[in-house]
Parts: sequence; C-alpha cells; structure tokens
Amino acid sequence: MRGRAMAGVALALTALLLVGREVFLAPVPRPRVAPEPTRQVLRVWVIEEWVGSDAWLEKQAAVFARTRPGLGLRIRRAQAADLWQPEAVLPDVLIYGLGAVTDPQALFAPLYAESPVRDELAVAGRWQGEQWGQPLAMGGYVLLLDARQYPPGTAMGRDALLAASRAAKGKQAARYGLQCPADGSLAYPTALLAQAGALGGGWMQGIATLRGTALPTDFAACAPEKAYQDFAAGQAAALLGTQRDARRFQALAAAGKGFECYALPCAQPFTDQLLLGSVLADAARDVARQSLCAAFLAHLARPEAQQDLTDYGLLPVRADVPGYDPGHAPTLYALAQSLAGPGVWVPNAYDWAAQRGALRERTAMALAQGGVDVGAALLALGGGG
Repeated sequence: MRGRAMAGVALALTALLLVGREVFLAPVPRPRVAPEPTRQVLRVWVIEEWVGSDAWLEKQAAVFARTRPGLGLRIRRAQAADLWQPEAVLPDVLIYGLGAVTDPQALFAPLYAESPVRDELAVAGRWQGEQWGQPLAMGGYVLLLDARQYPPGTAMGRDALLAASRAAKGKQAARYGLQCPADGSLAYPTALLAQAGALGGGWMQGIATLRGTALPTDFAACAPEKAYQDFAAGQAAALLGTQRDARRFQALAAAGKGFECYALPCAQPFTDQLLLGSVLADAARDVARQSLCAAFLAHLARPEAQQDLTDYGLLPVRADVPGYDPGHAPTLYALAQSLAGPGVWVPNAYDWAAQRGALRERTAMALAQGGVDVGAALLALGGGG
C-alpha cells in the first residue's frame, strides 16, 4: 500500500511539474504600445535683409511642430545665390523678400489654396496669372518727427525744415531738419519722396541747396544706423525710418532716454518690405510633402500668428487682425494705418529687382535737381493709387 501511495504522489508531482513548465515557459504577452510617429523634416530657408524675422518664425515653427508629432523643422538663413548652386539641396519652403527671386516658375509650385491675405498685398506674389508666393509679414516706412522742433500740426515744408535746423556753435552740435538713409537694401529715398505731398512739395525743388543747412551733408547717403543715431541724439529733427526705428525709439522713450515724437502719415503709401512664402517645386512632387508645406504657410497666416507679429515690430498682412494698440504703440499704429488702405503700392516680388533700377534713377534725379514726381514714377511702374 505504501508503495502505491508513493507512486501516486510521484505521478501527481510529475503532472504538476509538467503543467508548471508549460506555464513558466509560455511567452509573456507584451503590453500594447502606440506606434512611434513617422519622423519628418521640413526644411525652410529664409532670404531677407530688411527686418530679421527669425524670432517670429522660430516661435511659429515650434507651435506648428507641436501639433505634428515626429516633425522637425530646420530653419536656415540663406542668400539668393544659394538657390542656384549646382549641388544645393533645396528647401521645401522658401521665405523671402521682394527681388530675391526673379523666375518663380523655375523654382516654385503654384499656390491654389484660398488666401486670407489682403488682395492689394497678395498681388505682389502673382506672376503671369498664377499665385507663386503668399505674403506673410510686412514692414513700412515712417516719418518720425521730434515734437520739440515740429509741434503737432506743423505744416511741413522748406521753411519748417530750416526753422528746425541750427548751425554748430562752440560745443553745441549742429541740428538738421531731416535725415534719411541711403538707397541700399531698402529704398529709403524713394519712400521719402513718395510722400513729398506730406512734406510740402516746395522743398523738393531746391533740395540740393539745403545740404549743410536744413539737411546734413550725408542726407540720403548714410547707413540706416547712422541716420537713427542722428535722430535719437537730437541732431536731426526728423527721420525717414522703418517700423524697426519706430520700435527702437519707443523702447528708448519708455526707458526715459528719449523725447516726445510722433509719426506723419505717408501721402503715397509705399513699401518694399514684404515677406513671402512659397513651396518649392521639388517638394510639391510628393503629395504628402506638398500638403505639409501648404499647412505650414497656412499656419503662418493664422490670425494668432499674424497678431504675434506685433511682438516683433512687424505688421500683419490680414485685414481682420487688430494689430497695434494706438495707446501703447502710437507711431507703429500710425504706420500700420497708413498702409491699411487699398491705395498702398507694393512692388511685384519678381519684377522688383528690375524695377528698382529705373526707380533709383528717378529718385537720384529728384535728390539732385528736384521737380521729379516720384509718386507718379511709382504708379508708372504698376502701383495702385
């Protein structure tokens, strides 16, 4: 009996061991994990010289990437010549200023999506009946006036320029009625002469005789930074500048280091400071990549992204965005308002390189001799009015 009992126990233990072996050797199911997002890289090049839009772009790119797991955006500063290097790996999206590209059909794919951009600005990105570039941000020119020398309501003209000027005496530096940077990456003198009506047309006729009296000897011949410093130091009673100068001086005044100034609206609103975005033709050959590029451009044109432009001293290109608060940024508000109407003239992005040569000649003639209607020249080149 005892032997049989021991045999039964042995059989039971063997069965348990066999069952346990199956249990312990059975594969352990792994927890279900969500698949990793597909890694994508969107390459963006930026070609512009007038504002330095990097901070705004980087912020918007980060927001866009957060909505698309696995997406990486690479933003690179480039030169126009980089687009034509034989071994260049072109970007998916190009963001650029006027004149950077002269043959959009050779580089870009047409844009067919409905755009929220003001039509008088959108035309800058059209070429031969198709939309190749979408405006994303803009800047403009502003005449800043020292309220101590030009009290609000002053009738601007030759007499006012002379009255605001003074000759150097002893340790007292000379003060001039107006300073304007040279024609360089931006058409400062053209912008000044385009609003000759606001300044009073008479002063143009004898502009050459005002150098050294109401105008400094480097008038329309100095660097933008030199012109700004002349104004900030009180050595020029007025400055033809851009939104960048207005923002800098606003910050200076807020720190208690400036003086009261205001902006004189342009008689002929004109700007060559426009930032456009386009999709490269190579990227558009892939439907998914083209869709991603178009989504990025649409993201930059969203009302929230457009309003964010004001944090960086730039201007929105949509009409339905509030923009600047006149109470907190009066000069920038005045600048934005001057460019808000349908009469603003913005050059065509792809014609501007050629147009600038003709306009530069007319502007130089006006500065040397006076009497040239630059406003008419702008209209002759295709501008609105």
